[in-house]
Amino acid sequence: MRIYPIVVIVMLTIIILPDIFIFIQLKKKNKSTLVQILSFLPAFIFICFLTWLKLGKVNYHEPFQLKLILWLNYAFLLIYIPKLIYVIFYFLNYLINIIFKKKFKIFTRIGLVLGVFVIINLLIGAFYTPYNFQLKKTNVYIKNLPASFDGYKIIQISDIHLGSWHKNYEILEPVIQIINSQNSDIILFSGDLVNNFSEETLGWDKYFKQLKSKSGNFAVLGNHDYGDYSFWVTKKDKKANLDRIKQAIHDFGFKLLLNENKTLYKGSDSISLIGVENWGKPPFPKYGNLNKALVGISDNTVKILITHDPSHWEAEVVGKQNIALSFSGHTHAAQLGVKIGQVLHSPSSFIYKQFDGLYEKNNQFIYVNRGLGYIGLPIRIGVPPEISLITLKKAK
Repeated sequence: MRIYPIVVIVMLTIIILPDIFIFIQLKKKNKSTLVQILSFLPAFIFICFLTWLKLGKVNYHEPFQLKLILWLNYAFLLIYIPKLIYVIFYFLNYLINIIFKKKFKIFTRIGLVLGVFVIINLLIGAFYTPYNFQLKKTNVYIKNLPASFDGYKIIQISDIHLGSWHKNYEILEPVIQIINSQNSDIILFSGDLVNNFSEETLGWDKYFKQLKSKSGNFAVLGNHDYGDYSFWVTKKDKKANLDRIKQAIHDFGFKLLLNENKTLYKGSDSISLIGVENWGKPPFPKYGNLNKALVGISDNTVKILITHDPSHWEAEVVGKQNIALSFSGHTHAAQLGVKIGQVLHSPSSFIYKQFDGLYEKNNQFIYVNRGLGYIGLPIRIGVPPEISLITLKKAK
C-alpha cells in the first residue's frame, strides 16, 4: 500500500493549521500551559502515524496493523474535518465583521453546527451503516429473453474486502440469511474478495459455503485480488498469492470465470454467462479479454457479463458486443452519498458514469453494485452495503 507525497502534504496542512489556530485562541484566553500543550497532542499522534506509514516497516499482512491504519484514518477525519470546518467559518465571520464593521457571530455558529453535523454522520457511518445490509430489488426487461428465463432471479454481491472485516466472521451471517431467503437461480460475485492478500480469506470458507442458489455461484476477480497495490519480493510470490485467492474462491463454492463463459440452462432454454478478469481505466491494469471470453457463443444467444469495473461497459460492450446485461462493482459509490428523491449524489459520479444501480443505453443494461465491504476508511455514509436481486423479465 503506497502513500503518496501529495497525500502527506495535504494531511500535514489539515493537521497543523487548525491546531495552530486553536493554540493561539487558547493562549488569548489565558488557558493553562498544560491545556495549550495538550491541544497539540492529536497533531503529534497523527504526525507520528504519517511518519510510520511513509518510513516505517508496515506489515499489511498483519490484520491488527491494517485495522489500526483504517481506524487511525477514521480518527483523523473525526477530529480534523470538524476542526477545519470551524476554522474556515471563523475566518469567514472575521472577514464579514471587517467588511460591515459590526460584530456578527452567525458564521462562527454555523461552523460549529456543521462541525457537529459532520461528527454525527461520521459516527453513524462507522458504527451503523456498514452493517446495515440492504437488499435492492430490480427488474431488467430483455428483448429475446428465452421464455424459461422470464422471472430468472440473480443475486449479485461485490467488493467484500475481507481484510477490512478483521476476521469478524459473524458479520457475514445476516448476508447469508438475506441471500438464501431469496431462493435465487444463481449468485454472482463481481470481484474484490480481498484488499491484497490471500491470508484475508482464512476462516471464511464455512460461511461462504452456506450460500445457496438453484444453478450455481459464479465469480470474477477484481483489481484488489491481483495484489497490485503491495510490494512483492518476487513475481513468484505475487503469483502464489493470486493462486491462493483463486483457490479460496473455489473453496467458497464459486466457479471462477477467467475470460471464459458458461451456459446456463432453464427448462429447454439457455443463455450465456460471461466472466472477464479485471478491465480498468488507468491506473487499474487490464487483465480482461472480452473477445477470448466470448469464444464459442452464438451472436443470437442472450448474454450476461460479469466485469468488475463499470468503465469496461462503455469501452467495449455498449454498441460493440451483443451483451444484454452486465454486472459490475468496484465504485463502492465512494462509500459516501446523499439521496435526493430517487437520485443518489456521490463523489463517485465524477469518476464513473455508471456508479450505482441500473443503467441503460441502446437496449443494453449494466447494474453496478455498491459492494458489501469497505476499504481505506471503515465508513459508509448514505450508501449502505448492498445485496442486489436482479430479476430477468422478457420485454414485450
